[in-house]
Amino acid sequence: MSLTVLTILCISITSCIGIFIGSLKFRGIGLGVGGVLFAGLLSGYLLEHYSIVLNPEVLAFLKEFGLILFLYSMGLSVGPNIFSSLRKNGLTLNLISLGVVSLGTLCAVLIFKFGTISLPELIGLYSGAVTSTPALGSGQQILTELGESAELIEKSGFTYAIAYPFTIISSILIFVFLKVIFHVKITDEVAAYEAEKVDDDPHMQAFNVLVNNPSFDGLEIGKFLKMMHYTMTISRMKRGDEYIIPHEHIKLQIGDILLIFGPRKIFQEISFLFKTDPDRDLMEESAKQIQSQKLLLTNPARVGKPLKKILGDTRHHWVISRVIRNGISMSPTPDLKLAYADQIVVVGKKEETKTLIRYLGNDLERANDTRFIPFFLGMILGILVGLIPFHIPGVEIPLKLGTSGGPLIIAMFLSYRGSLARIVFYTPAHVLNAFKFLGILLFLAVVGLASGPGFAKLISSTEGLYFVGLGVLITTVPLLIVGIVVRLTKKMNYLTLCGALSGCITSLPSMTFVANMSNTNAPALGYATVYPVTIALRVISAQVLALMLF
Repeated sequence: MSLTVLTILCISITSCIGIFIGSLKFRGIGLGVGGVLFAGLLSGYLLEHYSIVLNPEVLAFLKEFGLILFLYSMGLSVGPNIFSSLRKNGLTLNLISLGVVSLGTLCAVLIFKFGTISLPELIGLYSGAVTSTPALGSGQQILTELGESAELIEKSGFTYAIAYPFTIISSILIFVFLKVIFHVKITDEVAAYEAEKVDDDPHMQAFNVLVNNPSFDGLEIGKFLKMMHYTMTISRMKRGDEYIIPHEHIKLQIGDILLIFGPRKIFQEISFLFKTDPDRDLMEESAKQIQSQKLLLTNPARVGKPLKKILGDTRHHWVISRVIRNGISMSPTPDLKLAYADQIVVVGKKEETKTLIRYLGNDLERANDTRFIPFFLGMILGILVGLIPFHIPGVEIPLKLGTSGGPLIIAMFLSYRGSLARIVFYTPAHVLNAFKFLGILLFLAVVGLASGPGFAKLISSTEGLYFVGLGVLITTVPLLIVGIVVRLTKKMNYLTLCGALSGCITSLPSMTFVANMSNTNAPALGYATVYPVTIALRVISAQVLALMLF
């Protein structure tokens, strides 16, 4: 067996064992993909014990490629939501992320200044204390460029592995502490969240109303929707015994029954204008005469085009009731720019929508295809951007995003943009999940294999306990300070707050612990909102730490 094949075999065995370890759960909490790191540590220890040497060049390639693949796929996943997450509560939640990252970075600086710890050990400790593999990869990368020896850089893997499990435990203890000091009742928090969710739910909902307001008699539907700032759409109407697909030039009449789609928050406004009819279901009544279809946008020429380009100025025998993107139903405003794989919900007879189907594409097989040329073009662009040096005032050494930050930032931009010219960068979610998982497996397996020999000695020593204590400080101090300040000043829902704090340390097990307290998605929403920004901040902060303290 060649050395290369042996190396690949060891990586495969380590990954299998690690996935199994990560799947083990206690009360719903497990290590997840972090299990691969600990399997790697065990494998590395055993390989040294039996004097088995692996191919260092293969390991270096798998580690670097795994990190790039993971971060680029991660960027493509979170990019479409990163800017929308900054709206309303998202801005507050991401300020929480900024606060936690800043305080954690400050803690790391103070530990380095007043403690007995090397810079590589600090980078690993900082990354492990926030369970951020991208931060570890970014830190190791910048240390290599600064000329740090490979032997010292390996120590970052030791401290990362030491801090990682205690991050989960200590963060959960912080959440319990916050619950106690603020006398939180989970049932009250759930009720408050559900009430808030009804008002802020972005999904389009159906309302059946009767036109009984003389002020709107004779008003064209298009002018009515414009008056309402296109926050809703009218997908069906009934006039007498006739069911009608309402185009914008139809004039409203007293006695018309309308099926309106809009966010829940407009319900009160609609109820002031028209008589609501909650017992009626116009969609079901008209189902035999009027059909609803979900059409996929798979024609690259239509990506980025506003809906008004589709609607044009002519009268149609169909109406677009909503656009579904990433599972969220959006109002079909004329200026809404379409993204690849958007679902356009069209109400009308199928024979009348054939032209629209050809215009949009509506090719499910094409939507599920992986476009490898755009995928690798984006990755190439990310790597090249990561190699560009730029200067920060007061820092002598130029900073680079590296092959960790570059692919992440470029992927976020490309996925948010959707396309450049005629190149579509959409990749199906299931493909991205597979790439992310494969990338992180490779990276963590190699880190574990490299760190295993020294980890066993370190964890059994007093120095290991010292690192555990420092890691707990980096985890708990920012979470505690930010958690108390936000709860006192913003009165933020406990479940949402703890979910966001979990996202700030990218700890899915911590979020799972909070989620298990209730049957709401509040913790997951808080986690998902801050996650994209946190990933970018952690990558940058690890590089800044290395440059400041080298």
